[in-house]
Amino acid sequence: MRARHLLFAVLLGTAAVANAQSTYPAPGALIVLDQAGGATGRGALYAIDAVSGYRRTLSDFGNIAQGTLGATPSGLARVSTGLWGGDDRWVATDAKAGTGGRGAVFEIDLANGKRTVMSDFGDASRGPLGSQPEGVIYVPPVLLGPLSGFFVLDRRAGTDGRAAIFKLDGNGRRSVFSDLGDGRGARAAQAVALTWRPGALGLGGKMLVTDMTTGTNGQGALLAIDPINKGRSVLSDFGDVLQGWVDPSRDSAPNSVIAGSDGSIHVLVAHAGSDGRGAVVKVDPASGYRHLISDLGAQAQGPLGTRPVAIRWSRDQQVIYVVDGDSGSDGKGQLLQVDPATGVRRTVSDFGLSGYGPLGKSPRAIDVN
Repeated sequence: MRARHLLFAVLLGTAAVANAQSTYPAPGALIVLDQAGGATGRGALYAIDAVSGYRRTLSDFGNIAQGTLGATPSGLARVSTGLWGGDDRWVATDAKAGTGGRGAVFEIDLANGKRTVMSDFGDASRGPLGSQPEGVIYVPPVLLGPLSGFFVLDRRAGTDGRAAIFKLDGNGRRSVFSDLGDGRGARAAQAVALTWRPGALGLGGKMLVTDMTTGTNGQGALLAIDPINKGRSVLSDFGDVLQGWVDPSRDSAPNSVIAGSDGSIHVLVAHAGSDGRGAVVKVDPASGYRHLISDLGAQAQGPLGTRPVAIRWSRDQQVIYVVDGDSGSDGKGQLLQVDPATGVRRTVSDFGLSGYGPLGKSPRAIDVN
């Protein structure tokens, strides 16, 4: 069965490449950032066919011919066509690139893999300095919306190094949107990811941040940030049994979050579920109440996880994609698809199998073209 699946992947992937050279990557393609991929292990950006799982390298962060070299790229975000004009814009964060190794944000041209530095977090002329920028999102402008633009989560910036969220303007200049260690409500301890949950017509939207070690018993929390007054509150305490599902392991920790167009919230929880292989949880946006959707250690629900690191909706928001950095063949990672209704999983692409295309090493982030 595995051999038949691989042959199917190769045939479909080869056909996709042959028939879509001029428009690659096609709409709906999965764009995955591998932190240690590429010829020299400096990272790589892959386009993956959502059906066959076939991978193609878009940008090798160790190839100087494609622009500034990477070090440890980790975050990825897309700006849709029409918001800035022209083709989609793609940006990636690198926590150790830039002046003094303080991090940088790259802009990437998917057509040729060319990288340019959008913001050097070690360059004081571009705004407050960074320390470890990792997560990045783009909030599109909408009618009556309180904010828009690029937002970058720096895990070591801010008061007492508790993290900060920087806002970037179109030219890469930085300002501090939220200092997660200051006194404006709940303080972060180990903030690792962020997303934007819009409200109706842009009103009532919140910035959501996962924190791995705050909350009851240090099991993490989902924080909400008001975009107007920058006040922070705990939406869901992952150690509080009064808010629903709590993993029995004290090592479990929320590490990635997505918000659907219908207002739903899903969180990826590391070291949770059976054998600590991870879990996908749905969080009520009003009460913070949690429901377990998929236990990545339960074989009955599909392929197992090991170290899940990122979660993303499909383009039509019918399925959820989970990036796992250590599962799959030879522990090189895999991309899983999860049914949000049943929690059933399937493998989209195994980064340790050459039948799917160039091998990966440590996939870290995902977005959808």
